[in-house]
Amino acid sequence: YLDRASGIAALSKGASFAVLENPQAENPIFDREVKAKIEKLLTIHGYRIAAPEAAEYFVTYSYSMRPGLRNTMATAYGPPQTEIVSVPDGKGGFTTRAITTPGPASIVPLVTTEYTGQLMIKVADATRQRKDKKEHVVWVGETHSIEQSSDLRRDIDYLLVVTFRYFGRDTGKQVQVNLSTSDPEVRELRGESATTGR
Repeated sequence: YLDRASGIAALSKGASFAVLENPQAENPIFDREVKAKIEKLLTIHGYRIAAPEAAEYFVTYSYSMRPGLRNTMATAYGPPQTEIVSVPDGKGGFTTRAITTPGPASIVPLVTTEYTGQLMIKVADATRQRKDKKEHVVWVGETHSIEQSSDLRRDIDYLLVVTFRYFGRDTGKQVQVNLSTSDPEVRELRGESATTGR
């Protein structure tokens, strides 16, 4: 979301940003990792990192991982059934054959646990905030993922990369993005080369 009332159509390249820490972070080590990755992505996308007293914009962020249940249906088959039948042998007699058919089909409900990863990044006008001590948010990026893994430390990289594909712009609608596990932007963020594993 971009605040059109702020008078900007997009965050201009070369603008300076200060990424503010989360003083109440439950895991300060992980939080510093996320902060460093946001700064790296800002630099990759043509922005500058500055001290809070000199930045044009402040960046704040939050993240979470929540479990949820997913109900699906699956088809299950009973044990196969074999029947012995007599059939003509073509010589005037009969022979026996075993015919096996699949067991009866039934629909079985399945309940699985899925995890929703969430990342929110907010950009505020630092000049106005320093002046009147109020947060003036000009852009918000909200990204979600649904995974069977609860490993937020791994998934945060995908959330960050997708968010920065649309950083500073107003998409006007929800955008769905599929990333492969070998996505080059994710590898670059992790400092991996194309030949290393994930």
